Amino acid sequence: MIELLIVVVVLGILTLIAVPSYREYAIRTSRTAAANDVQELSLFLERAFSAQGRFDNFAAPTSLVNPLPFTFSPQGSGIGFGDPKYTLVLEVDATTYQLSATPIGGQIDDIDCGTLSLDQAGTLCIYPAGGSFICDDVYPDAVAACW
Repeated sequence: MIELLIVVVVLGILTLIAVPSYREYAIRTSRTAAANDVQELSLFLERAFSAQGRFDNFAAPTSLVNPLPFTFSPQGSGIGFGDPKYTLVLEVDATTYQLSATPIGGQIDDIDCGTLSLDQAGTLCIYPAGGSFICDDVYPDAVAACW
């Protein structure tokens, strides 16, 4: 009987260690996917700029000629591939854009990095929960840890 009690205690201790470690791993993995998706959308916008000389649609400023190919990260989420972890948002005009990946669902627990942002100049920023924008031109180490 005492052996069973020892096994239960050991399993409890292992669970207390494993669950938070797994949760942090899942958050980092989803953040990496979002960063990759934002960079892919950035390339999509740069191709549009090369083709038409501007980021937005001349006929309808602040919108795109072709819509973004996806607006959630990871790509394919919500279509039988699990729940989305980030919403991808674009603000655009003729010569500038800002892509943002805002955490949703369980990903909002990523309080250290929060929203990821990339602009046409390649400036990477983060918006931690309860903080202000931190960009790589001022705090490169903090931003690199999230991107």
